Amino acid sequence: MKIGYFCNSTNWGNKKTYNQILEEIREIATYCDQNDWDSIWFSEHHFSHEGMESCANPLMMGTDIAARTKKIRIGQACNVITFWNPIRLAEDIATLDNLSNGRVEVGVGRGIYGREALHLNIEADVKDQAKNKRLFQETLSVMKKAWTEKFFSHKGEFYTYPAPDFVWQHDMSPPNKELVNLETNIMENISVLPKPFQKPFPPIHQVVDGIRSIEWAAKQGLNIIMWIPTVKALKIKFEAFKNAKSESEKRNVPLGEGISLVRDM
Repeated sequence: MKIGYFCNSTNWGNKKTYNQILEEIREIATYCDQNDWDSIWFSEHHFSHEGMESCANPLMMGTDIAARTKKIRIGQACNVITFWNPIRLAEDIATLDNLSNGRVEVGVGRGIYGREALHLNIEADVKDQAKNKRLFQETLSVMKKAWTEKFFSHKGEFYTYPAPDFVWQHDMSPPNKELVNLETNIMENISVLPKPFQKPFPPIHQVVDGIRSIEWAAKQGLNIIMWIPTVKALKIKFEAFKNAKSESEKRNVPLGEGISLVRDM
């Protein structure tokens, strides 16, 4: 078992300045790093005027902590990837992975708060769970392509890369047959840099609750994070993940492998 710290950046009633919150987070992170905690995790939430979960960007927080620590792994619980452009997010995660010398744990989720989704990406509206799920899956697919393929293309429901009929013209970068159609100079592929330090990419953890999401994550080779379920519910969810992962990977996966739990202390 590995023990990590979920750093929720809460400032109820806004009684402290944000700078004070940051200094407390830095103190916690350096303490955990020096005392052999495995990992520290930051959340993503927006518009929290109440002071609840006041961290809008776990990757920026992780970058600051990476510069102040040596060993501790740096995770997000989670990046709400339905709010992000997938290429921009892939770039930012890969940059942090390089800055930290491969200490990143990538957390991904679909979002749970309507006031966040509607003001950051209307396509992610949590009232339409089916569409939100399709957006999540497509975003994750693009991110994996960006990390693992030197040049790639994508045409989906929400994103198309490269942009249709875009003519390549760059004085310092001549046409390349891996990038463009050499007869028309129309871009056929796109390349995203940097690539992650960890190969093919950092471990990915999906925040899940329902059985179908748990099984989907297992079949995609993802780890999972569960948010304080009861002990009674845990056994069913552990077994669902184990069975789906065992079937997908054609091996007997030990119960609990690939699962993280959040618990209050």
